[in-house]
Amino acid sequence: MITLPYKRSFLFIIFLTVIGTFLHFYNLNWGAPFYFHPDERNIASAVAQLSFPDQMNPNFFAYGSLPLYVIYFTGYLLQLFMQFFDKQITTYNPTFEQAVIISRFYSAMFATLLIPILYLVGKKMSSSRHSGEQGDARISNKGLFKRFWTSQNDENTGLFTAFFATMSVGFIQFAHFGTFEMWLTFFSILLFWLCLQKVTRKTVLLAGIIFGTLIAVKISSLVLIILPLLWISIGTYKKTSRVKSLLHIIKSLLLLLIIAFLVYAVSNPYIFFDTPGFLGSMRYESGVGLGTTAVFYTQAFMGTIPVLFQFISVYPFLLNPLVTILFVPVVFFFTWKTFQTKRNAHIMLLLFFIILFVSQAFLFVKWTRYMVPTLPFVYLILSIILLPWMKKLKYFVGISIIVTTILFTLSYFIVAYIQQDTRLQAQKFVEQHIPQGSHILSETYDIGILPIQYSQPLMTQYDFYELDNNSFEYTPQTLTEALELADYIVFPSHRVIQSRLSNPKVFPHGHTFYTNVLNETAGFTKIYETPCDLFCKITYLGNPIQAYEQTANVFDRPTVFIFQKSY
Repeated sequence: MITLPYKRSFLFIIFLTVIGTFLHFYNLNWGAPFYFHPDERNIASAVAQLSFPDQMNPNFFAYGSLPLYVIYFTGYLLQLFMQFFDKQITTYNPTFEQAVIISRFYSAMFATLLIPILYLVGKKMSSSRHSGEQGDARISNKGLFKRFWTSQNDENTGLFTAFFATMSVGFIQFAHFGTFEMWLTFFSILLFWLCLQKVTRKTVLLAGIIFGTLIAVKISSLVLIILPLLWISIGTYKKTSRVKSLLHIIKSLLLLLIIAFLVYAVSNPYIFFDTPGFLGSMRYESGVGLGTTAVFYTQAFMGTIPVLFQFISVYPFLLNPLVTILFVPVVFFFTWKTFQTKRNAHIMLLLFFIILFVSQAFLFVKWTRYMVPTLPFVYLILSIILLPWMKKLKYFVGISIIVTTILFTLSYFIVAYIQQDTRLQAQKFVEQHIPQGSHILSETYDIGILPIQYSQPLMTQYDFYELDNNSFEYTPQTLTEALELADYIVFPSHRVIQSRLSNPKVFPHGHTFYTNVLNETAGFTKIYETPCDLFCKITYLGNPIQAYEQTANVFDRPTVFIFQKSY
């Protein structure tokens, strides 16, 4: 028979999962028919050009092929099923649009499944306090620490972690993106869950499958290899039988590595059949990540400081500002306590967070998406530490966290997925206020211009990224000529604006141009700027252009500017 506390917890998790399902799946077709996210467009294009069995080379190796094939065969089976109802369907290959929706479906599904999984993981992390793990004896005579580590209910840690997962802005946003961050996040927490279990042939086999899946999704997941190896070594080694233990460790490690390699190789066959393409993509992607390959879309990271940048410009959006501020002392306190108690589960939790964080934080590029896989581990650490503090402070901290988190999450959800897309709002304004045939000057490389270009095809797209790169084609002189011909200027997002305003020494010409246009001293008057209501101000801290790393909102909620020539 289910006890009352357990029944309440079960019902609460169901409640959170239902809420999470709504937040993750609502308006999953946002941006149609333009689909503004460049990464998911690349993924959908790779899927759309597959054709079983003749053409299965994805020709796209920025990510692993496993998710591409899963998306493709999901669409293939759906088309096969739909043929029973519509005989006009002549191909089973999913279209570009179908690939986008299917990829978003998987992101939303993984984000939703994380809620009950993190409840179970959090519950286990809390119950390990009473399991007699190494380190309990070290604090048995220290009343304060003993009360700290035993004062919380096992259920509450899991429930609080599940609440964070449900209200996670990071999870909600990337549930709506057809990229693979939620795949990485989901399988990372599964790998962590296995590393909390006893080392057996079955758990090693499962760990090999999950680790192989991670590198099959993105090869950079290889950085996690040390964690299952450490888990096997610690869980198998016995001082009383060192030789036997060593042989057992080697057998288990070989099993894990062989299984992982097989999963990767079977799901990524074209790393062997198209090795030049794979290696070329790896060289390009690593060059972009390290900053050795100069590309226009990484210029915003010039002069940024690792770690500090993530805690100032990334985590305040993914977590919310209050939780980010609390996490800084919490993670230091958790680290200190972990070194004191040497509890295996907490050591593994800390290592997962550190490796996932450090492996991305010190790259030249510091996109918001790189920190998404760290979020479950952030939520677990916060829940383990904050619950005792909340009890001692009469729940003032907890109430503040809960209210702030709900307010911040709902504000983001409203501005990003309930309100009309900002580019479609701008398109409506253009149709109502700009005469057909007007000469419009805009930026290049921004998909957000598509709706406006659909309404006003007479448009010149100027490459402002090249304005400060000693280009022969894009110079202050050619810009002056373009401005003389233009009746209107449209900035379809704040992507270039943010980097130019923030780096006047690096981009002197761009900084001067954008400053003058925004200040209306370049001969143009602002007639439109994406409105920022109360929900927008809460989400973007009153500054949707400079508050966060630009990819936090440049894909799903950019600020659009329109200027008219002052005659």
